[in-house]
Amino acid sequence: MMTFKSAIQRIGALIVLVLAPLIFGIHPFLPDACAASPKKEVVDPEKGISADIFGKRGGNYHPFVLLKEVYTDNLFATNANTKDDYITTLTPGIWIAFPGSRDKIISTDTRTESPGGLQLSRIVSENSRRYQAYVLYSAEFKNYSSHSDKDHSNHKAQALFQYNFSSGLSFDVVDIFNEKEEVAGNGVTDTLYTYQDNLVDLISIYKAPSGKLKLELNYSNYQLDYKDTAADFRDRKDNSGSFSMFYKFWPKTSLLLEYQYTDINFDTGNTNDSTENRFYSGLTWNITQKTKGLFKLGYTDKDFDTSGIQDQDDFSFELQTRHTFSPKQVLQINGYRKFHESDLAGASSYLSTGLDINILQRFSAKWSAAISAAFEKNNYNGFVRDDELYSLEPTIRFQPKKWLRFDLGYHYSKNDSNVNLYDYELHEVCFGTILTM
Repeated sequence: MMTFKSAIQRIGALIVLVLAPLIFGIHPFLPDACAASPKKEVVDPEKGISADIFGKRGGNYHPFVLLKEVYTDNLFATNANTKDDYITTLTPGIWIAFPGSRDKIISTDTRTESPGGLQLSRIVSENSRRYQAYVLYSAEFKNYSSHSDKDHSNHKAQALFQYNFSSGLSFDVVDIFNEKEEVAGNGVTDTLYTYQDNLVDLISIYKAPSGKLKLELNYSNYQLDYKDTAADFRDRKDNSGSFSMFYKFWPKTSLLLEYQYTDINFDTGNTNDSTENRFYSGLTWNITQKTKGLFKLGYTDKDFDTSGIQDQDDFSFELQTRHTFSPKQVLQINGYRKFHESDLAGASSYLSTGLDINILQRFSAKWSAAISAAFEKNNYNGFVRDDELYSLEPTIRFQPKKWLRFDLGYHYSKNDSNVNLYDYELHEVCFGTILTM
C-alpha cells in the first residue's frame, strides 16, 4: 500500500529529475497546469468569460509537450476498499492559428451530463479581424503504476472558424472532440469508463448600426458514445437551438432576453428521451477592462417522451463573472442551476446547482498561485439520492521562461450523499510541466 509520505517522495524525485536538465542547460519536454479534475482549470488572467484574445499577435504554429505526475489515494472514487496509485501522463500536441495568436483560442470544454454538451454558455470573443481560424490536436498517454491494466491513450481535437462581415453580421463555429475516461461513480466498482464525445456549435451574431441592439442565433449538435456496455445507457444525441436579444441601455450594460430548446435522444431505447425549454432574462456587463460578467435567471421545463416518467420544471440561472483587481490578482466566479442527464441507470435526470470560485495571485513575473473552490448539489429524479460535492484545488506555478512552466498542485474532493454507498473522499498531489512554442 502506497502512503502519502511515499507520494511526496516520488513527486520530489520527479521535480529533481526535471529541474536537473535545466540547471545543465538541457531543455526537457514538460505539462500543463496541474488540474486534478478534468473539469477544473487554473485561472488565467488573459482568459475568462469574454477575453479579447484575438487582438494579440503571435505565431501560427505552436507545438507543445506536457508531462504530469499525480498521486491519488482513491483512484476510483469509492466509499470503501479505496485504491491509491501514481499516474504519469504525457501529452504532445500542436495548435495552429491564422492569423497568428499567442494564446489558445478555445477554452470551452464539454460535460457529458449537461444537455447540449456545454455546462455554461459559450461567449464569443470580440474580434477586430475579418476572420480567425484555429485547430488543435493532442494525444494523451496515461500510465498507472499499480493498475497497468488501466493504461490507455486519449485524444482531443478542436477547430474554430470565425468570420466578420462589415454589415455587423458574424459567424462563429467550433468543433470539439474528446476521447477520455471517467470513474464508474457507483461507489463500489474499480472501473474507468472510456467515452467519445463531439460538439459542433454555431453562433451567428448581428449588431445593429446604432450599437445598442445585438441579436444572437445558436445551433449545436452534441453526440456521446461510451465504449463500455455497462455505461452505454448514457449514449445519446442532443440537438439544441437558442435565440438571444441584447439591448444596451447603459454604455457598458445590456439587458438579455433568451430562449433555449434542446431535444435529447438516447441510443438505447427512448425511456429517458426528453425535450427542454428554457426561458431567461438577465444582464451582461463590461463596465471596465477589469469587470466583465453575465447573469441570467429563468425557468426550465423538462418533458419526457415516456408518460411513466415524471416531468420536471424549476427555476434556473447562470453566472459568469470575472474581476481583475490588479494586473496581479484576478477573481472569477461561475454559477449555475440546471437539469443534467443522469449518470445513474435508475434515475432519469438530476437537478444540479453549483458554484465555482477561482482566484489567481501573481507574486512576480515568474511566480504565481491559484486556488479554486467548488460546490455542487445534485437532486436525482426517479431515485432517492441527493449528493453534495465539495472540492478544493490550490496550485503554485513557476514560469522561468515564456515557453516553460512548472505547476505543483493539490486536489481535495468529497461527496456527501444520503446514500452512504456514494460517499467518497479523495486527495491528490500533482507535479506538472509544459514546454511550448
